[in-house]
Amino acid sequence: MKRAIVVIALAAVPVFADDVYLQGGGQITGEIVEQTEDSVTVDIGGGGTITAHMSNVVRIEKSTSPLQEYRARAAKIPAGDAEAWRKLARWATGEALSSQAGKAYSQVVAILPDDQEANRALGRVQVDGRWVTEEESYLAQGYVKFENEWMTPAERQSILADRKARAEANRQANAAKIQSIEAEQEAEKEQKAADTEAFRRDGLPRVGDPVYWGWGGGPSYWPSRSRDLQ
Repeated sequence: MKRAIVVIALAAVPVFADDVYLQGGGQITGEIVEQTEDSVTVDIGGGGTITAHMSNVVRIEKSTSPLQEYRARAAKIPAGDAEAWRKLARWATGEALSSQAGKAYSQVVAILPDDQEANRALGRVQVDGRWVTEEESYLAQGYVKFENEWMTPAERQSILADRKARAEANRQANAAKIQSIEAEQEAEKEQKAADTEAFRRDGLPRVGDPVYWGWGGGPSYWPSRSRDLQ
């Protein structure tokens, strides 16, 4: 299980980072944020960390990762320097640091609210001359979100009405099937009753009739239905 977790972490981490090699062939790649005699904690990007016990660590190879470089460059940007943040955002995008790129573009928007590049990079659109989020844009147009899709209220109502109609059709179909089965069972019950009555008319013994053993080799039924001997 530990090895599987490491593999997932590696898929999302940029190259040229710190590498922690584990016993059994496992490897954690990212930025070492804490190391003690007992454990080492690695930031694998996106706010996630993995901690390994030193008893399981074979060796550690440290290097400068893009995440470390981003943090170092961001710390040096002067307040209000939108172009420096834009440059860092473009660099982070090229290094597949999407989260950090978003943070840098957010700094650009904080300084230049109408910046086209930064707003588009953040997924915003213009509505009536204002940059808004995609959700705000749809809401402004009167759309509603239904099952993770934006649509008009009429479209949503149409979907719900169609589902209700199909559910009612299925209910009626099931009710008809149940009624048909019950009718068949009732017909079988009536047929069995008719067959029983026919046996009785033919003089055959009925279940529960008194039985006694008279002279002879077999049972007789009371009252006896044998012909009188003349």
